[in-house]
Amino acid sequence: MLNDFIQIRQRLEEVTISGNEIVGFFVPNLDEIEKLKSLSAANCIENFVIVLNRNKLVDQIAINDRIKVRLYSNQLGDEKYFESFEDLINFSSQSNIQNKYFVNSLNYVSTQQVQPVQIQNYTAFTKLISFLRSISDYQKGNEIVFFQAKQLILTTDYSAKDLIEIKELDSLISHIQDSADREERRIIFTNELIASLSKIIEPKNRFNFLVTNFSDLTLNYHKSHSLYLEKYSYQKFKSEIDKEIIEYSKKIQAVINDAQTKLVAIPAAFLLIIGQFDLTGEKIYFNFALVLSAFVFSVLLEVLLRNQFSAIDFVKDDIDRFENSVDDKKIGILGDDFTTTFTKINNLHSKQKSYLNIIRFLVWLTPVFAIGLFILSLTNNTFICFLRALFSRF
Repeated sequence: MLNDFIQIRQRLEEVTISGNEIVGFFVPNLDEIEKLKSLSAANCIENFVIVLNRNKLVDQIAINDRIKVRLYSNQLGDEKYFESFEDLINFSSQSNIQNKYFVNSLNYVSTQQVQPVQIQNYTAFTKLISFLRSISDYQKGNEIVFFQAKQLILTTDYSAKDLIEIKELDSLISHIQDSADREERRIIFTNELIASLSKIIEPKNRFNFLVTNFSDLTLNYHKSHSLYLEKYSYQKFKSEIDKEIIEYSKKIQAVINDAQTKLVAIPAAFLLIIGQFDLTGEKIYFNFALVLSAFVFSVLLEVLLRNQFSAIDFVKDDIDRFENSVDDKKIGILGDDFTTTFTKINNLHSKQKSYLNIIRFLVWLTPVFAIGLFILSLTNNTFICFLRALFSRF
């Protein structure tokens, strides 16, 4: 029926329009007379036309008659006819019409594959409104309400002149709805929507601001979503790194603890050698034997210390290998925390290695001190006697 209506409408001349009534003149051909009869039967036109200022039944129209006909677009049923694009917007601005329709000013029928720019923008607007309704918490008429940290009321009224292209709309909707974590993404987008539109005081002005700045909103949403993913990945990666660092810390501490239990003999040996030295100069061979014993003692402890140095260096090599094996993506997500974590473990390694060097110094200080005592014992030295008396108290 719509096709017949369109054909007759496009043949009219001297057209006047009042509401759903379209009045005009034309000379129908035989095929068009049949279409007029069909339209009359469907009440899309009256059952009579005007020929030479006289009423004439539709069934009596002749081929050469110049007729005046009245078309009624509201009688097309499910199919829709719109004289202008503005009429389409006024009729259905909130949702796209699913049935077949025609816009005369654009010469566009909805079954066409190629859409005019105005129809493309109209379709995008209705798609956006439908999407906003699907993720909102409450709807009433043209009002959409969102509840998150704040409440947002959005009025989706617009006119034909407000229509513009909405870029990235399809990709955004797909990104939010076609995912396993769509609820989390919906919340992220809603928060960005509220943050963006809350600064517009009047609810009726918010929708126009939204479509005008839609690209910025989309960009902010993707940034927030990336931060959400990074936060999740950060906790996961940080936990993995910390677990390994704790194990390396335990290994480093174990090396020092093992050394401490074995190197307590250093002060004991030191006191024993001083206490046993004969400072009268009469037991030279005994004193020399003490010096040799001090060297043997230091050599044995040096072997132990070298094992400890090897162990702690092995741990350091393992730490370096682990640090170099971490994926660049994980390093990017952890950022400065990654550097800080490995700086701390490297500082711990350096500190514990310094402790071992101090112990090594003390180990070799014992034979050096023994040699000094041996040399001084060859003479009757009052200072040596004083040291002997001092250490004999311990």
